[in-house]
Amino acid sequence: MTTLKQCPRTACVAWCAAEAAPTLMALGSSASSAAGIMGGDVAGEAKLDLVSFDLAKPGQDMDVLASVRTDGGRRFSSISWGSLGADGPFPYGIIAGGLQEGIVSLWNPYQIVKSNGAESGLIHSGKMHEGSVNNVEFHPMKPSLLATCGADGEVNIVNVENPTKPDLYKPSEGTKTHEGSQVLNCAWNRKVPHILSSCSNKGTTVVWDLKQRKEVISFQDPASRQRCSDVVWNPEKPTQLLVAYDDDRQPSMQMWDLRNVKYPFKETAGHSKGILGVEWNIMDPNLILSCGKDNRLICWFNGSTGMESFCEIPSPHANFEVKWAPHKPSLVAAASFDGCVSLHSVQTQQTAGNKYCPSWYRRPCGLSFGFGGKLMTYGTKKAAAALSAGGQAQPSSWCHSLVVPNEPEIVSTADSFEAWREERRLQEFCHDKTQRQGGTASHEGLMWDIMGLQFDDQGRQRVPSLLGFDADRIAQEAERFLGKKPGTTLMGPPPEEQSSAPAVQAQRNMGPELGEQEADDFFSKLAESTEQQKAADAAAALALAKAAEMAQSSEPEGDKTTDWSAGPENLIKQSLLVGNLTAAVECCFKSGRMAEALLLASGGGTTLWTRARDEYLRLQGDAFLSTVGNIMTADFEKLVASSDLKNWMETLAIVATYSEDRYPALCEQLAERLEKENFDIRSAVICYICAKNFTKTVTIWANTHVASSGSKKVALQDLVEKMAVLQEATRFNQADALFNAKLTQYAEILANSGRLTAAMRYLCLLRDDASSSILRDRIYNSAPQQMSQMFGRPPAFPFEHFDVRILYQAPPQAAAQPQYHMNQQAGHHAAPQQQQQQQQPHMNAGHMMPRAPMPNMGAMNAPAPAPSPAMPPRPSYPGPSAMPPAPAMPSAPAPHMGAPGYPGMAPAPTPPAPNPLPPPGPGMGPAPRVGGGGMPPAPNMGGMPPAPNMGGPSMGGPGMGMGAPSMPAPGMGAPNMGMGAPNMGAPSMGGPAPGMGAPGMGAPGMGGYSAPVAGPGVLPPGSVGGSPCAAAPGMPPTKSTHPTSSAAPVIEDMPVAWPLPTAAQQKLSSTQSTAAANQAIQEASRGGGGGAIGEVMAAHDLTHVKNVLSMLLDASSQDGNMKKRDDIAKRLEDLYNRLATGNIKTTASQKVLHMVKCVEAQDYAGANKTQMELCTIDWNSNKDWLMGVKRLIPRG
Repeated sequence: MTTLKQCPRTACVAWCAAEAAPTLMALGSSASSAAGIMGGDVAGEAKLDLVSFDLAKPGQDMDVLASVRTDGGRRFSSISWGSLGADGPFPYGIIAGGLQEGIVSLWNPYQIVKSNGAESGLIHSGKMHEGSVNNVEFHPMKPSLLATCGADGEVNIVNVENPTKPDLYKPSEGTKTHEGSQVLNCAWNRKVPHILSSCSNKGTTVVWDLKQRKEVISFQDPASRQRCSDVVWNPEKPTQLLVAYDDDRQPSMQMWDLRNVKYPFKETAGHSKGILGVEWNIMDPNLILSCGKDNRLICWFNGSTGMESFCEIPSPHANFEVKWAPHKPSLVAAASFDGCVSLHSVQTQQTAGNKYCPSWYRRPCGLSFGFGGKLMTYGTKKAAAALSAGGQAQPSSWCHSLVVPNEPEIVSTADSFEAWREERRLQEFCHDKTQRQGGTASHEGLMWDIMGLQFDDQGRQRVPSLLGFDADRIAQEAERFLGKKPGTTLMGPPPEEQSSAPAVQAQRNMGPELGEQEADDFFSKLAESTEQQKAADAAAALALAKAAEMAQSSEPEGDKTTDWSAGPENLIKQSLLVGNLTAAVECCFKSGRMAEALLLASGGGTTLWTRARDEYLRLQGDAFLSTVGNIMTADFEKLVASSDLKNWMETLAIVATYSEDRYPALCEQLAERLEKENFDIRSAVICYICAKNFTKTVTIWANTHVASSGSKKVALQDLVEKMAVLQEATRFNQADALFNAKLTQYAEILANSGRLTAAMRYLCLLRDDASSSILRDRIYNSAPQQMSQMFGRPPAFPFEHFDVRILYQAPPQAAAQPQYHMNQQAGHHAAPQQQQQQQQPHMNAGHMMPRAPMPNMGAMNAPAPAPSPAMPPRPSYPGPSAMPPAPAMPSAPAPHMGAPGYPGMAPAPTPPAPNPLPPPGPGMGPAPRVGGGGMPPAPNMGGMPPAPNMGGPSMGGPGMGMGAPSMPAPGMGAPNMGMGAPNMGAPSMGGPAPGMGAPGMGAPGMGGYSAPVAGPGVLPPGSVGGSPCAAAPGMPPTKSTHPTSSAAPVIEDMPVAWPLPTAAQQKLSSTQSTAAANQAIQEASRGGGGGAIGEVMAAHDLTHVKNVLSMLLDASSQDGNMKKRDDIAKRLEDLYNRLATGNIKTTASQKVLHMVKCVEAQDYAGANKTQMELCTIDWNSNKDWLMGVKRLIPRG
């Protein structure tokens, strides 16, 4: 652990007690005799130094702020810094120094620092002991009390409430406990303010009660140690204190409990020489500092089982004093005899075996932000903590849940708008917004008012008035201009008509009555004629007014008559007289008589009137009249397309008044012209709102809302309010990416501000939006009960479900197979257990003996019984000519086991439980048979042709019933080497016949009827492949010769069974299919394909092995050597194949699994040990994959 800061002084050390200066320290020139011995600055001036440090600055030197000389040049034996007056006249508190000659002095450090040492800052100095003052200490809870002790054996209490005139009290006066000794140290109890302890150089520790003004208790070391160098109280337990002994032969730190002072309850040495000082950390009572003459400075962990080293600070010389920093708990100041005060940190290094975490890392309070603007705060109640520290109660804590909006500037407005939405009063909200914006005079006010109209189906009738065309105002202005109410002249009857009205009515009433059919035709034409009449009357009135105006302006005032007897007028008159109204109208247009032309055209039918009107408008060339014409012809698309965009409000008012159902499309047409031709998006957005085009309106708002507001969040809120109102007004329910994005962004802000319900309401406005699915899920699950009541079922889960659990899969159970067994004690093959047993008579020496039953083909697929745990011993096979015995195979009970024995026959032994046999190999021929000529052939097994009868002399002795062996045909299995009769007393001389079921029983020389039996060369149909020659437990493994392999010796140095022709012999084969099957088996044999010699590893264990070894392979391939990786991968594949097929001993596969588990647990030593053990098991067959595994496993 390196030194953080240092100052070249041999001095006593005290930390500043005021929090205002946590890095300020006081160094008083030490009066220790050892300092002089070590060559410190004892020869220099005695002074008080105030130093400070900054850990952020480079270098190790402390900054000396100020220095003052002591009174009389006396040196310090002790120094203490109290917090008296930190809130008043002494901002840094006061410093008390115990000096030589029994002097105790008080300083004002703030005055010294501010004057840079120009002022001494001395408050008081006086003699309080005879001899040197060994220790001074301010009370930690009552800074006005100061305890001192000295070489005169006295303990003094000084009241420095008035530091200029301190009061002295001697609790040790009248007591003889410290009489004749030096009191070396004293310490205040940290919990009980009136308790004080002191220790002397004679080994006595005394506890004083200042309230009772007497000594409470005293004790000594049971081992009679002398010179108690230091004493400190436990900061949390008021009855426990620590005493250190300056004994070079038996240094010790003893922890005493005043409830039993016979012996210390905890003791440790730790140092090899005397201990000079100890200090208990007030922030973590489990940490204690000690320093001694052995040049060691140790920080101890005070655990429940004892004291152990937390860390050790290296020091070249002995330290006589050590102090914890009161406001920086991990910092330590140490004063050494080599003339240096150094600063260290105990958290930069920790003893490897110690796992303790200091308590100052524990947070006294804290907070955590959560979703929805929630803030959780927690902490410990101070009152409860104080009681707990006193041992009277357990500490209690508090936890508060608050809502802290992330964006408080929008919360009030959001709450207000949410209230409007909840009450479904958005139309009133639009009017309110209009009023706030100053009415329709402003663009925003007009926009909000237009949006308010969208909630009303007849709202467009008010559009002209909002645009400034108020019908009532216009009527009032017309009335002022006309001098009478508009409509009185034209809409009322003329004066002459008023007088004759009754006569006209009478004439109308006197008309002829209409028949039923005529009445029907009358009403069908009435509507059409009425509309035409209204249009004609309006046009005529307009034309007449215009013509009258022109005539009035063109003719003199005095003469308003026209001469119709000459010129064009005469032509017009004549055309009228002959009924040619078309010519008359055209002549009127030609002569400039527009009014007359319209008047004449009004009486010539709809066609003439329409053409005359259009011609009139063309000749006039007046924009307003063109507009009127478009209105009259209902050609509003042309009106909008040709309108002046400067007067777009007039165009919008006309469209709103006359267009009826085409109103939305015409508004959108006008908006597009304003946007694209005039670049007036503010006016265009009004038209888009009238057209209820939600998408275009939102796009324009989104492009302009930031520029219109100072804050982006406020601008987003204004945009969302507009979009929400417009969506409600237009009933827009389609997907819109921009609308979804803005609404989701705003909903997230609301959610983070604690407005979860409002945020969910906004999200419910979205349709088919996947981007907000996560936010929906978080909001809903933040309060599922409340949300379910308000919004119904929960939203869809935004993530896909993946089941990452590793489920155990049981290994597949092997199918039950028929079993074929051997009677090992008698040396004969027994027939398999059958569902149906058949017996055939057989003659032997004049007696009828039961024949072994024929195997039932259905029984071959029956499940086999469980294997026997033990195998009976094999019988011996004497004689050099005897065939090698078949491998030990348990057999089923013989079918005639319960029959009475015959003469010369021994009882059959009880066979063991069966084991499964391997299936027949490909290319096997039919089973051979044994016996002389004339016997029927063996039954056809599985459709195979019967073997030819190869009769000959018997190889067995008389009475054995053995026939001559038959030679195998090409592609057939092994020849029958002879069979003995079952249940015969003498052992058989021949081996079991391959492919035979049960031997035939008969007299010598007689042909026998043979059944197929399982042998090493030929297997019965339907049996499962395996090694029939597998060794018994404890026996060395032997190679298989069943048809999955080429010919190989069963036993070393013995003849080779020949179940399959060799490659050379196969060349003579005449059957192509058989030759091909045999060749496939031979190739597999050359590839090392042998039978199983162990248990197949379970699928889940094999997967585990592959995963771990693949991990090691990937780790070893980080060097980029792909050649090495490929080589190891091939070797591992060999291992995997062996484990999957059982071509490895069970012991070895279990060790492989154990090795993998060691690697997974990072126990590489155990994995390497297991790998070495594997090398001793079948090294020749396993060496390839073992070398690959060895390269992968790291060395432990």
